[in-house]
Amino acid sequence: MPEQVPCVLLGQLLLAYGVVTPDQLEMALTRQEVSGEPLGEILVEMGAAQREQIERALRAQVRLRGKSSHGRTFLMVVDDEPEIGAILGEILEGAGYRVGVAENLAEARAALQAGDGVRPTLIVLDIGLPDASGIDFLEEIRGDPRISSTPVIVLTGEPAFEAEIEERGLALERFLSKPVAARELVEAVGAVLAESRQKARV
Repeated sequence: MPEQVPCVLLGQLLLAYGVVTPDQLEMALTRQEVSGEPLGEILVEMGAAQREQIERALRAQVRLRGKSSHGRTFLMVVDDEPEIGAILGEILEGAGYRVGVAENLAEARAALQAGDGVRPTLIVLDIGLPDASGIDFLEEIRGDPRISSTPVIVLTGEPAFEAEIEERGLALERFLSKPVAARELVEAVGAVLAESRQKARV
């Protein structure tokens, strides 16, 4: 995963969307440190971003961080179909988790690179995504020492992807086929998290 300007999720999203350059973001962050102004307002005033672009990124930021709740395990769902992502999020929230939803890999990468200390404990990953292959993203995760041990459950309508993941030697905790029953998804997440905690104790 490429190194970018270390900053909170809003800045990472604007970089991921190609709205601002790293130099523009660094200038805005430096000014924010001094003035305390909202980052989005600074970027608009600088002419680096339009208000609509900031609003889009702010909406994505809320979706990616999920409902604020203390003590809940944080999961990230990556699915390019907003309706499916929302349904999966509701299912997992109903099971007691805090859930962020990324609608593409740009958003998922931004969430993982954000410097606000919030990283998912588990990722539910669709493979067929519009901006890049979910398998390539899984490879990025496994190659990044900061997040390489994060459990991943692949959820896809293409069973053939399982063989490709195995051929590439990528560690995967579960492979689920769409459509998945709510109970099956919740049970898989619970089992994988329990296995992960067990490994951490060894």
